[in-house]
Amino acid sequence: MMVIANSQVQKIELQNYLERLADVTEPQPANIVELRIEERHSRTLPTLVTPWGENGPAIDQAMFVVTKNLSATGVSLISQTTVETDNLLMVLLNQSEFRFLKGLVRYCRPIEGGFMQVGVELERIVDPCEFPKLQQLAQLIARLNRS
Repeated sequence: MMVIANSQVQKIELQNYLERLADVTEPQPANIVELRIEERHSRTLPTLVTPWGENGPAIDQAMFVVTKNLSATGVSLISQTTVETDNLLMVLLNQSEFRFLKGLVRYCRPIEGGFMQVGVELERIVDPCEFPKLQQLAQLIARLNRS
């Protein structure tokens, strides 16, 4: 079965997942009012990211980051290192559910304290069945979420 990355159904599924996630997590206090087209939800969630290469996700290069905020189509991440890829796979590690999300890195810029802020435009939810190595990663994440 061929997967169409930009189908409307996948976009709606992705937006619904991000909205549910924003609804069930605790907001961080906002100290700056921003005028944006899309509402941003300030959330700090542990997140696993890995580069997405020609053969799919490079699991052996995975690293942990945290989210700064979420919107209906993207996420802002805080990383200890530069994210050197145009495409990535990410998993927001929360207590209730997780999904593999594929996205495009739109920017990676330095911020205070030697950290990097990474803007990611999310494209779709990736089914672990598409890439067998994701099924192993899903089992590990499920164990992490229980602890």
